[in-house]
Amino acid sequence: MHVGAKGSCRCPTPLSHPTPTIGPIMKILHTSDWHLGRNFGSVSLHDVQAEFCDWVLQTAIDNGVELLVVAGDLYDRSIPPQESVALWRQTLIAFHQAGIAVVAIAGNHDGADRVSAFDGLTDEARVFVRGGYGRAGEIITLEFSDGPLDIALIPFLDPQLAPPEWTSELGEADRPRTHETVLDLATTRSRIALRGSRSLAVAHAFVAGSSESDSERNLTVGGTDKIGAAVLEGFSYVALGHLHTPQVIGGAENIRYSGTPLAYSFSETGRKSIVLVELAVDGSCSIEIVPVPIGRGVVTIVGTIEELLAPDAHPEAIDLYVKAVLTDGAYVVDAKLRLQKRYPYCTDVVMKNAGTTTAIGADGEIRAELQPRDAAEKFWADIVNEPLTDLQSDTLVAAIDKVFITGEATR
Repeated sequence: MHVGAKGSCRCPTPLSHPTPTIGPIMKILHTSDWHLGRNFGSVSLHDVQAEFCDWVLQTAIDNGVELLVVAGDLYDRSIPPQESVALWRQTLIAFHQAGIAVVAIAGNHDGADRVSAFDGLTDEARVFVRGGYGRAGEIITLEFSDGPLDIALIPFLDPQLAPPEWTSELGEADRPRTHETVLDLATTRSRIALRGSRSLAVAHAFVAGSSESDSERNLTVGGTDKIGAAVLEGFSYVALGHLHTPQVIGGAENIRYSGTPLAYSFSETGRKSIVLVELAVDGSCSIEIVPVPIGRGVVTIVGTIEELLAPDAHPEAIDLYVKAVLTDGAYVVDAKLRLQKRYPYCTDVVMKNAGTTTAIGADGEIRAELQPRDAAEKFWADIVNEPLTDLQSDTLVAAIDKVFITGEATR
C-alpha cells in the first residue's frame, strides 16, 4: 500500500484490493494507539508501522469488515513527522477505496486541532476524524449492510481546556472539571441523542482499575485522570483507547481496550492483537481477538555480562528488542556494543551497581535514574527545546513537592 525502500510513501492509485465480502451481521475492527512516528529506543518504527497499516487493511477485507475504529493516539506526538502524516493519509485513502468506513479520534498524544483540522470535510467519504471538544458527544448515524448504527465519537478531553459552555453545564461548584466529569457530560449527551437499537462509543480515557504499561503518558499527576466504568454504560459496544494492554472493563466483554498493535515498551510482553466485533441490529455483539503478526516482541534479560554473552544464553532473545540488566556490581566498559553482537536489537542496558542504578540509553548516553524534578525538567527541555524559566521551575517544584511529599494531587 505505502512503503517504499526507505519508508517513503507511494500513492495507492489504483488499489487492487477486492471489495469486502459483506456478511449478514456488520463487523467492526477495533484498534487504538497506533502512535505513528514512534521509535523504539533509537530504532525507527516507521516501516513496521506501515506494514501494520497494510496488514490491518487486508485483515479488514478478508473478514468482511465494514467499519475501522482507531480509538485515539493516532500519532505519538502532537507534531508528528511528515512521513507519519503521509502514512495516515494513505491509510485512510486505502480504506476508503476498499469501501470500508473509518472513525478515528484524537488521543492525549495527538494535537486535537491538527487531527480535526478537516473535521467534517471527509465525512462524505465515510471517514470521520474528530478531536477536541468541538463535536464531542455528537451522534453520527451510518448505514451498513444490515441497517443503521449510532456512533458516539468522544476524543481525549483535557478538563482544563473545557470551553465555557461545558463548564457552565457542569456547574463547577458541584462538579469540578475532572476527566470523569467532562467525559460523563459527553457520554450523557451521546446517550440522550441515540436513535436506534444499536450503538458504538469510541473514547480515549483511563478507566479506574485497568492495567497500565510503562509506555503510557500520564494524563495528570496524582490519579485524578481516572474515570469510573459507569460513565461508559449505555452503549452496545465501547471501543476504548489509551491503555496499551488489551483488556475488558469490569468483566463486560462489550467495553474494552484493544491495546497497541505494536510493543512500545519493555513492559508490553503480551501478545499484541486487535478486536473483531460482530454487532447485530439488536445491539448484541460477539468478539474475536485477532493476533497481530507484525513487529518484534520485547524481553528483559538479567545477569552478568559474561553470563549474558555465553553461547547458549537466551536464544529466545536474539530477534527481540532486549533490555539487559547487568549485575556485575561495577561499570562494564562497552557493555551495549558487546551485547549487540549477540543481541542485535539490544536497545537498553541497565547496570545494577552497589546502591545505584545506571542506565545506558538507546543513544549510548550513560545516566543515573532521575529524580521526579530532574525528569520533569529534562522532559520540558526535550519537548520545548529550552530550559524552564525561574518562575516555571519554582511552580514545577512546588507542584511535585505537593504530590510526592504531602501526597496531595494538584488540580
